Amino acid sequence: MDWLTPEFVQAIGVAVAGIIGAATAWQSRRIKQLTERVVTLEAQMAEERGKFRSAVRVIRGLQRYADELCATMRRAGQDPPPNPVTIPAELLEEI
Repeated sequence: MDWLTPEFVQAIGVAVAGIIGAATAWQSRRIKQLTERVVTLEAQMAEERGKFRSAVRVIRGLQRYADELCATMRRAGQDPPPNPVTIPAELLEEI
């Protein structure tokens, strides 16, 4: 084992440390990128949630208006037209 000299072991150690350092630096950059992406996605999600809530309020208001309009038509002796819109089951709880 003439090749297992202290200089060789030291060179191998330096190479391994360099590889570990490069991998750690890559992981650090990747974690930073992913963290930034999570922050961006959370902000977008909050914005979309606000838009969704606003849309639900508008839909509720339109539903009340349509109900009142149908009731007024019935009191006037007219049959309101059938509702062409069906609310999907997944939105029934929201609305």
